[in-house]
Amino acid sequence: MKKIFAYIGIAACAAALLSSCGKSNEALVFDDSNAFVAFNSASESIDEDSADTLRIAVTLASVSGLNERISYTVKDSTAKEGVNYTLTDASKTLTFSSTERVQYIEVVPKADGTYTGDLIFTITLNPSANVQLGASSECVVKVNDIDHPLTPILGAYTMKATSFFNGPASGTVYILKDDADDHMVWIRGLYFSATGNTRTDFDVYGNVNDDLSKLVVPFGQTMVYKQGGQDVYSSGLTADGNIVDSGSVTATIDLATGTINFGTTYGFVLWFGSGSAFEAWAPGIVMVKQ
Repeated sequence: MKKIFAYIGIAACAAALLSSCGKSNEALVFDDSNAFVAFNSASESIDEDSADTLRIAVTLASVSGLNERISYTVKDSTAKEGVNYTLTDASKTLTFSSTERVQYIEVVPKADGTYTGDLIFTITLNPSANVQLGASSECVVKVNDIDHPLTPILGAYTMKATSFFNGPASGTVYILKDDADDHMVWIRGLYFSATGNTRTDFDVYGNVNDDLSKLVVPFGQTMVYKQGGQDVYSSGLTADGNIVDSGSVTATIDLATGTINFGTTYGFVLWFGSGSAFEAWAPGIVMVKQ
C-alpha cells in the first residue's frame, strides 16, 4: 500500500488581456436587424408530482423591443404530451413587445404512479421574418420520475469528516441517481472548498442493495476531472494513512435518521496518478440528509 504524499493544492487562476488594434476603437453596432430569440437555458427539469408549473424563460433580444409573435415546436421523446406533461398554451406561441422582452413556456407535469425513469422532450423555437434564432434555440425538458427505487436516499447531505490536511470539516454533498442503473448512485462533493462550493467533476459511484440499507463504494475510481492531463483517483484511506486501491467500503444507511455512516475502517483519498494527494478524509465519515 502507498502512503499519502505531501499535500499539493489545486489552484486555478485566469488572466484576461485586453488590447485594441487598428486606427481607433469603434463601438459595436447592434440594431433590430440583428434581433434574435433564444432560451435562457438549454435544459430544464421538474419532478413529475410537482404542484408547481415549470416556467421556461425565452428572451427576444432587440434594441427598441419588437412586437413579435414567435412560435415553437414540441418534439416528444420518452415523455409524451398529454400523458407525462401538458402545456398551458395550446397555440405554442409567445408574444413579445418593447415592455415584455421575456416570455415563458409553461409546462405542467403529470405523475403516472409507475417507475418509468426520467422522461424527456424537446422544445424548439421557430424563427420569424424579423427575428432570427440565437445560440440556444432548443431546450431539453426532463420530467423527473419520483418512483425511482432509490428516491428515499437521494438528495443533499451534510458531510462531517476529518481532513488529514485541514482537520475537522463539514460541507454539502449530494447523492444522485444514475441514469441507467437503478441501484447505482453518484456521490458528488467529496472534494469541497472551505466556502462550501461543491465540485461537479469529482463524482464517485456506489451500489445500493435492495432494502436500501447498504451503500458499497469501490476504491480505485477515476474522476472525470484531470489535472494537467493526468488522471485523478479516488481510493480508500486507512487511519494510519495507507492508500487502498482495490476493494471497497460499505456504508450503513439509516432511513429513519437519514444518515449514511461509512464506519471507522476506511476514509477516502483523492490523489494524482503521480502519487500526490490533494484531499484525504480520515475514517469516520458521516453524511446526514438535509
